[in-house]
Order: sequence, then C-alpha cells, then structure tokens
Amino acid sequence: MWKRLINMITLELIGEGATTKVYRDGDKAVKLYTNIPFIQVENEAQMQSFSVEKGLPVPKVYGVREFGENMIALDMEYIHGKHLLHDNMNKDERYTAIQTLVKLQCAVHSINAEGLPKQCSNIIRKIERNKYIDKNVINSLLLYIESLNTKFTNLCHGDFHPLNIMFDGEKYWIIDWVDAVVGSPVADACRTYLIFKQFLLRYSGVYLRCFCKEAGVKEEDVLAWLPAVAAARMTENMDNKARTFLMKIINEWGLNQ
Repeated sequence: MWKRLINMITLELIGEGATTKVYRDGDKAVKLYTNIPFIQVENEAQMQSFSVEKGLPVPKVYGVREFGENMIALDMEYIHGKHLLHDNMNKDERYTAIQTLVKLQCAVHSINAEGLPKQCSNIIRKIERNKYIDKNVINSLLLYIESLNTKFTNLCHGDFHPLNIMFDGEKYWIIDWVDAVVGSPVADACRTYLIFKQFLLRYSGVYLRCFCKEAGVKEEDVLAWLPAVAAARMTENMDNKARTFLMKIINEWGLNQ
C-alpha cells in the first residue's frame, strides 16, 4: 500500500476538488477520492462510460480500484488541453467558446438516458437536506417543483460549465460526470446559467440566449427552475458569500409567490 501511495505522490497533480485529486500517470488520468463510498465512484464511472458508448466526446474509463485506506481511484483516459474559457481569451473568443459550450450541452441532451438516476429526485433530495433555509420555504419549493415539467428522458450532465470542458487543440472533451442524470434539459441549463451568474456574470445573459436559440426553448422555461436549482446548490461545498447569493435568489422568488 505504501509503495502505491509514494508512487502516487510522485505523479503530476493536474486537478483538485473538495474531495478529489486528479493525477497524470502517462496517458492515463487517476482521479483519487478520499472518504467517498466505492459505489458512488463506481456510479460515476458508469455514467462516464455510458456517455462514451453514446458517442459523446468523453474520456474513456479504464476502471475503479481501491487505493489504500479510505481511498478509491478512478482510472481514465488523460486529456491534455486547456479549459474552454481561460484568461488569455478576448471578447470574441469568449463568445465563440460559449457557443461551443451550448452546442456540446445540446449534444448531451440529445441522448436518451431513460433508466439513469432522476434529476428531479436529486434536486428534491438536496433541497430536503438544506439546513440554510426555513422548513416552510423548503415545503414551498417542493410544491413548486411539482408544477414544473419533469417528464423528460434526456441525458443531463448535471454540472455543465466551462471548467468541465477541455480543448486539446483539435477536439473538445466533456469531463466530470459525477452528477449525470436523466431529466429536463432546461433544468440542466438553469444550473449552467446559475454558475455563470455566480462566476461569469457578464456572460450569463449571453449563455442563456445562446442556449435558448440552439435548443429552441424559451428563457422563462429555463429561469423557472432557478429557485429550485439555487436551493439544491446551497448544499454543496461553498463559502457564506456564495450561499448569500443563492439565498437572495430564493428570497426573491418567495416574495413573488
């Protein structure tokens, strides 16, 4: 075990999240999870493999293995490239990048994913365990979700944003499939829009208009999901400033009910 851990430490660290670190091992990427159930990592591998089988530009999965005590490794194809959006881009390049993002997202949505975990169930589960908002607000949100159209069988990435798209100089790749579900494209787009509003505000409207044009949907149908998506996102790892931003969205929705 220790030999394997030492070997891992000598590898190049290429990415890091709240509970994961990603290393390069030659032509392979190793995503290392700490204190995450094996079945959860296995589910992510299955979602990613499903997307590969459907012809989407997604890194191949080589397997899941236990790696020391309380650690699990997901071995996959290594993608050498840059994130879709980066600091050295001018305004026109950013607009083009957002159009590319939208086309990729709509390609994901074109896949029938009936049988995968349900998007609506995931959103409801996160809202129910949200300890930052009042129980009455939670109940109102759950009732509100019942009024939305959730009868879709589209593949949804669940966390589609510029940092989850890589460009290797020739091809764009979609990474990080841990939140993949079957559900509504407009709900999936709403989460992307929300992330733009949090971190790339000036381009949030650009994204929304591009998505609605490409997908043939109305902006109000995407925005209808905003309070529910914001409430679900609040349960994720973030600071108080980010939660205050999301709480404002929920409060504004509540005032209009």
